[in-house]
Amino acid sequence: MPRMLTSIGIGAFILILTSYAYAGGPGTTGANFLKIGVGARATAMGGAFTALADDSTSLYWNPAGLAQIKGRELSATYNLWFEDIRQGYLSMGFPSMGGTLGLAANYVDMGTLEGRDEAGNPTGNFTASDLELMVGYAKKIAPKFSFGFGAGIIQDTIAEDKESAFLANVGLLTEVSKPLILGLVVQNIGTELGSDPLPLTLRLGLALRRNPFVIALDLVKPTDDDTYYCAGAEWWIEKIVALRVGYKSNQDAGSGLTAGLGFKVATVDLDYAYVAYGDLGNTHRISLGFKW
Repeated sequence: MPRMLTSIGIGAFILILTSYAYAGGPGTTGANFLKIGVGARATAMGGAFTALADDSTSLYWNPAGLAQIKGRELSATYNLWFEDIRQGYLSMGFPSMGGTLGLAANYVDMGTLEGRDEAGNPTGNFTASDLELMVGYAKKIAPKFSFGFGAGIIQDTIAEDKESAFLANVGLLTEVSKPLILGLVVQNIGTELGSDPLPLTLRLGLALRRNPFVIALDLVKPTDDDTYYCAGAEWWIEKIVALRVGYKSNQDAGSGLTAGLGFKVATVDLDYAYVAYGDLGNTHRISLGFKW
């Protein structure tokens, strides 16, 4: 009974938080770099990772997934995005305090941009970047139920102008049946960045694990956009090579299709993801993970 009451209380808390996710509209939020998915595996599966989160990138996708980390894990991702935008994501998870602690740093470099005044005259070049630092904790509070949260700070820099905000992610994972997992997360709960709210987002995910196959589906509601869905599949061959495909709906550019590969050698994971954005160009993500 105590576990049931705890689960109901946490679920109710998250559902209350989600009521704020329907208050805005298009173009009403800042810190849009938070919408760029991290990790090559999750990206190759179309971002359908809410119920699958089981590595150190869980701080982004679903903090409750940290509870699935068995030992220590370090992961680094490099994202060569379109328009010369580059992203780096470094994360770590390790057992501590009866659960699992997670640390993450997310950096986006938008390169050198050309400045112009209101009349369209050049004013000189400038740089722009974003930084997110986060720490999180997750714990299995019942054999089939995990809860996690992450909290951190973001900084947006445009030329000499800097704005900061605090944010948090809250999530849960529960095993509905042996092969079926349910995940729920509220992303980017936080203060305003300058005068703009953060892109608060609700994600609900289902994942079906039938080794060597995994199928996942996410339903996503951002504050500033319509509801969309993500779908992904993964097939492991001899537990060494993984083939991945995915789809993300409601895309302004590109077909929404994603693809990627994964390689596992002992305690080292190497993952790659490819996403095309039509006329904007193609993007490539590479992730390298270590477990010990």
